[in-house]
Amino acid sequence: MRPGDFYELSRYLALRLEEAIQDGSGESLLPVFLAHPVDIPKAESGQGPRAALYLHRIIPSSTYREAGVRIQSAADPALPGRVSRSALWLELRFVFMVIEATSQEELGAIAAAVEFLHSNALLSVEDMEACLAKELSIELGELPLELVEDAGLWQELGFSRHHLGVSFKVTLPAVARPGEEVERVVEREISLEQVLEKERK
Repeated sequence: MRPGDFYELSRYLALRLEEAIQDGSGESLLPVFLAHPVDIPKAESGQGPRAALYLHRIIPSSTYREAGVRIQSAADPALPGRVSRSALWLELRFVFMVIEATSQEELGAIAAAVEFLHSNALLSVEDMEACLAKELSIELGELPLELVEDAGLWQELGFSRHHLGVSFKVTLPAVARPGEEVERVVEREISLEQVLEKERK
């Protein structure tokens, strides 16, 4: 995973949400900006509905967490093996909000967003690459997507009163730490307690 993959994933989601919010003629009803909902640009000609997709939190995933370390033995028993920590899985928490819209426009856009998110519980990395016309360094073929509850998020975002939004998370693996050589132990007693203490340091 490269640092830019967070942005590319966000851009892909914004494009797909914009596609999902269309009228009968296939025209997008409102633009989707990658921005804090309070800071999205004003409409070019007067006020108009716009939407914001905002990545507001990145946290370790408890669902997909891989504990411990991985040990890879050398082909030759006389040579040192390698040990590496398991990959870190991250939850990217997004919120989708509609700004300066009528109730009909807002609820219609929210409903379309919920339908899209619910219908895409697994995001295809291949589809992302095709949509963005670039190769990503995400190791999985599909990324889990799940609608979540984020009570009080509108207050965290700085709104003075309640603002309707849709919260969801996408889970993906970060790159594991490089492996380290581990010397083969021959005819020597090992204290597991000492090994774990050394690993913690």
